[in-house]
Amino acid sequence: MTEADAYAVQDATARIQTEREVGYKLGYTSAAMRAQMKVGTPNYGRLFAHMRVSADEALLPFDDLIHPLVEPEFALVVGRDLTSPPYTAKTISPSVDAVMPAIEIVDTRYVEYDFLSNDNIADNSSAARFVLGAPRTLAALGDLRSIAVSLWSNGATLGRGSGADVYGDPLLALAWAAQRLSERGAVLRAGDIIMTGGATKAFRVARGDAFVADFGALGFAKLFFS
Repeated sequence: MTEADAYAVQDATARIQTEREVGYKLGYTSAAMRAQMKVGTPNYGRLFAHMRVSADEALLPFDDLIHPLVEPEFALVVGRDLTSPPYTAKTISPSVDAVMPAIEIVDTRYVEYDFLSNDNIADNSSAARFVLGAPRTLAALGDLRSIAVSLWSNGATLGRGSGADVYGDPLLALAWAAQRLSERGAVLRAGDIIMTGGATKAFRVARGDAFVADFGALGFAKLFFS
């Protein structure tokens, strides 16, 4: 199976979804995630409305998933259609409507996450659920690369990273997504949510676990597994 075949499978699966598509999630934009999952290059998957966990309750039934992992991520909201490639961090930043702290929950049918890159693309980049914190403007935050990120669970720090760990800059990850989609005849649309990839490696979840992703000035996202 080629990468084009894998995205064709993902496309076909998206077409039969009954839920509204709300954006994209990026995978393997950090060196930590590429090393952990033995995947060499970034990819993307789709986000659908049913995947969003309410930030008010931040509660997710553990039995809804198979063997989930969590990652702290920067989430960006696009304010207008991106139809003019090529894209760079500088050219794409005016199109960012909001930045949010987030936790992505990934899951897969593959035992122990043992897959090849194209398997993962066909499986929608392991997209499962996501929860978003409060939005901030890019102007209020300044350089996203300097924002420190820490993931906490049950009173202990699991991992630390920063915006610089996400493809060098979350804006560069967004530019990569816009460019990659344009090459496949698609565009990022106004209102799309883009999960830019884990700032740390992904961590295992057990029933009853609570997680807090702390992004400093950007705020936090939280999640509890019942």
